[in-house]
Amino acid sequence: MRAVVFETPGIENLKIMGMPKPKPGPGEVLVRVKYAGVNPVDYFTINNKNVRPIPHIPGAEFSGVIEEVGPGVGGVNVGDEVVIYNRLFDGTCRYCLMGHEELCVNSGLIGVVTQGGFAEYAVVPTTNALKVPKGVSLDEAATLPVGALTAWHMLNRAEVHPGEVVAVFGATGNVGSYAIQFAKLRGAIVVAVSRRADRVRQALMELGADYVVTPDEVKQVINELSEGLGADVVVDAVGQSTWNLSFSIVAKYGRWITAGALTGGDVTLNLPSLYSREVLVIGSTGGTRAELRVLLNLLSKRRIRAPIYTKLDLERVKDAFDIMFKNENRVGKVLLTP
Repeated sequence: MRAVVFETPGIENLKIMGMPKPKPGPGEVLVRVKYAGVNPVDYFTINNKNVRPIPHIPGAEFSGVIEEVGPGVGGVNVGDEVVIYNRLFDGTCRYCLMGHEELCVNSGLIGVVTQGGFAEYAVVPTTNALKVPKGVSLDEAATLPVGALTAWHMLNRAEVHPGEVVAVFGATGNVGSYAIQFAKLRGAIVVAVSRRADRVRQALMELGADYVVTPDEVKQVINELSEGLGADVVVDAVGQSTWNLSFSIVAKYGRWITAGALTGGDVTLNLPSLYSREVLVIGSTGGTRAELRVLLNLLSKRRIRAPIYTKLDLERVKDAFDIMFKNENRVGKVLLTP
């Protein structure tokens, strides 16, 4: 089968290789990959010295059709269209039993600790293959397991309420483009923050943003909307480069939430600015299978839309990363088509 492979870390070391077609073992299914999302997690995987196995196939987000089932598999059949929940979990630890597979003590990510979806075929545990409902296309489904699920889990943890002012940093990205929609779905006033506000304003407003502003403009807009109080919720999956600004605009008793550190993870926190405002700082990672099912249902009912920027053949994987990080007009997902 064709696959994107690297043997030493670095985007420059990616190549298309012929790899053996995998065989599903007990409790596993073989998926013919139709679409694979390109995400920052893949970039970090490709630049990581500790991934396994080597040679390694990245790809933590994908959808496809079940082509073969292993021994003891039930609940899915050959020919089923599926999207892959990418968190591996044992189902027996304290957190799994609480319904939080994303925090499993024995967890890992498909495409990081296993071969991933940047290939024609991938083997995954049956428990990670969720059927795609009627009315949802496989390219749409492929945008959900990383960007959408991360955003949905963040907004759930932040407990966004109708009428609240929500600022979304990194609004054009895989997480941000869904966070806008989910905040709007909850009845919030949504302020999308992007360095490229003029270029992407129309696209972000179509996703539900009420205001699209640059980082230089966000404080003034938030103050006008809140009578100087600040944002009730700030969603920031960007990291170090936006921390000082994004934290400074949180209202008293507000919530600041993150699920990523694309631009760096080390920040400085002034404790009085935290406790004197009673700001709640929330960490969030991934999401649960139950939440992914909710997203599939919302998509099938057209309550949300899958923002797809472009689709590229597997051979253009390096171009895909360039577009994700450098294209000034991108809003939403870059997909690979094996």
